[in-house]
Amino acid sequence: MNRAHPLIEDFPAHPDGDPAGALARAVRERRTALGLSIADLAKRADLTDAQIRAIEAGHAAPTLPLLTALSRALNVES
Repeated sequence: MNRAHPLIEDFPAHPDGDPAGALARAVRERRTALGLSIADLAKRADLTDAQIRAIEAGHAAPTLPLLTALSRALNVES
């Protein structure tokens, strides 16, 4: 990845076509690259720690508002 702000396309989906898994990897990698804890990201995105854990575990099918909150909290530009 050469971009300052990685995009979801930079994280290929699971061979079974698991977009939640791709999102999980993207969120976790960006969060750790920024040095944020789960609690830090939750606060920045106005979510709960449990919601962030579910997203990073691939157990969430996020809505557009959730994706928007995450992208802003992770400083990702569209």
